[in-house]
Amino acid sequence: MADVAHDEIPGTQRKKHRHDLGQEDHGPKLAAGTTRGIQTLLGLWIALTLVLVVYALVDASRPSAPAPTPAPAATDVK
Repeated sequence: MADVAHDEIPGTQRKKHRHDLGQEDHGPKLAAGTTRGIQTLLGLWIALTLVLVVYALVDASRPSAPAPTPAPAATDVK
């Protein structure tokens, strides 16, 4: 037999979940603002990480500067 929740009566219509009724997923309105802030920070982190990866790829593909040649030795000719 199907499991029935303790607050439901067998044979009656099942209660809808709050998501089915269009209510928010995470608690009160304050939590929604916190969630938005966290999402903003994570989005910024991801964007900056991508910028760093592109910078590292461009830097790695750049040709290296030629090695400096040592200055000629000073000779004391008299």
